Amino acid sequence: MRVLVLAGTSEARTLCARLTEHPKITAVASLAGATEKPAAYAGKTRVGGFGGAIGLARYLRDRKTDVLVDATHPFAVQISANACVAAAQTNRPLLRLERPEWKARPTERWIGAKSVEEAATLLPTGSHAFLATGAKSLDQFAHRADVRLTARVIDMPSAAPGHITLLSARPPFSGDDELALFRKLHITHLVTKNAGGADGRTKLDAAALLGVEVIMIGRAPPGDGKTPRVETPEDAIRWLEAL
Repeated sequence: MRVLVLAGTSEARTLCARLTEHPKITAVASLAGATEKPAAYAGKTRVGGFGGAIGLARYLRDRKTDVLVDATHPFAVQISANACVAAAQTNRPLLRLERPEWKARPTERWIGAKSVEEAATLLPTGSHAFLATGAKSLDQFAHRADVRLTARVIDMPSAAPGHITLLSARPPFSGDDELALFRKLHITHLVTKNAGGADGRTKLDAAALLGVEVIMIGRAPPGDGKTPRVETPEDAIRWLEAL
């Protein structure tokens, strides 16, 4: 069985590593190329876009791929939509591997937002917000010169609003590191997307300990509503083996 894994998450890396040892499944990991030095993947990889859903469908046919697994970031909405279209056009099975959302604990102060744009409007004047929403979202905060903004990015963007302080760092980050950073910067608010996962939760734990208010951006409704979904690489392998 030939499987194309749309990758970019820790779950995708784990899945691809496990599949390299599988006797009946050959996998290729596809990376969008959004970061300059992505984490290494076991087995075969490709980097770059496909040219939309049509290009992805062409790739599936040309490479005689049997199954498509979408293990991209929970907020990579466009590639997930393309995967649904390409799978339908080529009559290939499609599986969505997506880790569960974070849930607020009783001691945590979260304000929900439906988008980055809405999150930007919720910051009170005079606050110091830590932005963990990705480099592509920074323009949505351009109009908030009335608040202090510090953003953490993996790769420095070519341009960003001048009043946003940029920190370049690559995850994962320990709880102690997040706690020390928030204390040093006197952060009052954390703006983040509900990506889920144990590694990313350290910043939420630090915010809870310091009484930092969290503006949590929710996920979009899942795909086409028809694609089967699993939450772990192990479940993904079981699903593949059952085909």
